Amino acid sequence: MTKYFSSAVIVIIMSIILFSGPGAARSPEPDAPATTLKIVSVGPAPNSIYAIVSLEYPKAWSDDARFTVEVNGRAVRARRISGGFSGSRNMADLMFFPGRAGKQNITVKMTAGSRSALARGVFEWKEMPFIAVMGHPGDREMLTGNDRQFIVATANVVDVRISFNGKDMYAKPTGGDVQARSLDPAWRVGKNTLTVSATKFDGGLIVKNFTFFYLGEEGLLPLGETAMLSYGREGSKSGPFYDVRVDGDALATPRDVRAGVFSMDNDGWLVADTVLAKEFRAQKPGRAVIKVFIKPHFLQEMKLDRELTVTVSQP
Repeated sequence: MTKYFSSAVIVIIMSIILFSGPGAARSPEPDAPATTLKIVSVGPAPNSIYAIVSLEYPKAWSDDARFTVEVNGRAVRARRISGGFSGSRNMADLMFFPGRAGKQNITVKMTAGSRSALARGVFEWKEMPFIAVMGHPGDREMLTGNDRQFIVATANVVDVRISFNGKDMYAKPTGGDVQARSLDPAWRVGKNTLTVSATKFDGGLIVKNFTFFYLGEEGLLPLGETAMLSYGREGSKSGPFYDVRVDGDALATPRDVRAGVFSMDNDGWLVADTVLAKEFRAQKPGRAVIKVFIKPHFLQEMKLDRELTVTVSQP
């Protein structure tokens, strides 16, 4: 499986630590000392299948605290995503997968050195049905011969059905909370559509269509079509930086795009990310060369990262 960046989820979640989701417990007074493990709040992480439970416990307790989470008496996977301290309190935020919708009883158990503690709470949960192609926006996306295999991930759905260009495909799912299906479709040059449908827990149907332009060996893009090329990921103020140029007037570049994508890390957790992309419109027959330059760090030079020859043809 492609290597993903698990650190991205930490950056995203830390930015929304101080929230109060549906059914969240009331926070204690700011100056109230923590004498044992307490649940401060429980609620959904924005645009995610996961929930976050925020905890506090005495600052005097050791830093090697370990936590387990149970929902309605069932142990669930949990990951510590942040922590800190203030006054006499330590704080920790755990991300976990609650499961189906409804009122949930949560139990958090903690060990810290020779100490052990337990905290309970109740929260209301509404699960989010999830379908995505890992690492791909899937919105008129340009693909070459090296990008032909896919992983489709689903969660909070059942009876998953997959078709490619109208033909049914089957792939055995792997994983637990998030199920992954590896696909190697039979591509055709031009536009391809991957359709994933499933049944939500409430019985409703969810359908998602992902579209791709497979360029083939000749780099063919039909006249009049608009396709998107993903060329990099958002960096920091230090880099990386990109520059995308087009040689030839067969292609026009209408706009820049920032597209949300998902990946799965080595432990099976979903990670949200953003890719940088450009849309290219096939405006006249002929050839054009797309060149992607990258400056990995502001102290380094801009250099050619890759180039792609596109032939605009009559449909």
